[in-house]
Amino acid sequence: MTLSDELLLRFSRQLLVPSFDLAGQEKLAAARILIVGCGGLGTPAAMYLAAAGVGGLVLVDDDRVDLSNLPRQVAYGESDVSVLKVEALAHRLRAMNAGMELSIHACRVESSSVDKLMEGVDLVIDATDNREARLLIDSASARLGIPWFMGAAVQLAGQNIAFSPTRTEGCYHCLSPDQASMGGACSELGILGPVVGVVALNQVLDALGFLTGCKPVPWGVVRFRDFSRDEQFHLSIEPRSDCKICGFKAVRGSGDIRES
Repeated sequence: MTLSDELLLRFSRQLLVPSFDLAGQEKLAAARILIVGCGGLGTPAAMYLAAAGVGGLVLVDDDRVDLSNLPRQVAYGESDVSVLKVEALAHRLRAMNAGMELSIHACRVESSSVDKLMEGVDLVIDATDNREARLLIDSASARLGIPWFMGAAVQLAGQNIAFSPTRTEGCYHCLSPDQASMGGACSELGILGPVVGVVALNQVLDALGFLTGCKPVPWGVVRFRDFSRDEQFHLSIEPRSDCKICGFKAVRGSGDIRES
């Protein structure tokens, strides 16, 4: 697509980035992204994607804004309490970028709906705190050849993982095949707003890297950050020979993950 003079002015600062440029902006304008979860991760991710000029967002969440959400779910204000999150977030995004296409779904991701929600999207941002939803996202996006970008945060720690369309690096099922839980939710353990914001913005950077080529995407690398100690470390997922999603028959080692 051809960008108007107004859009060229609007996005002029990011167009100056050599690895981004006009071609990258045009790719963003043609992109459609599914965001599952409109909470602490989903709200900053959606806002930065809208501000960057993404052509369309699909928002999925069945929850309503609660007073306890406001310290970290930065798209919402006091007047949004009790409003459906997808509706309140869509209202905020339209004020930021009126030309962007928005599709909202006040529902949970379920096996009966996940394929439909992914129709026509270029990538998925997982902004849930729900392992079952992530397993569904992993299965459906692998089957459809769609990348997805996971984020998680609790207390003063966070992590990011990017899964490629082909899953040659392994998948979420390789990392978490049978565990009943991957840790407590923010409602149980607590969270500081800036922590979840950093994780969300790393999801956005990975998404922009995939869509425009402006940065490499570290596929299959679990990036942990402990903000209480200002430390970070990386682990690479190892494809499992018995994974029902990847179906790898030969792997380099017997563990689920290996340190890089």
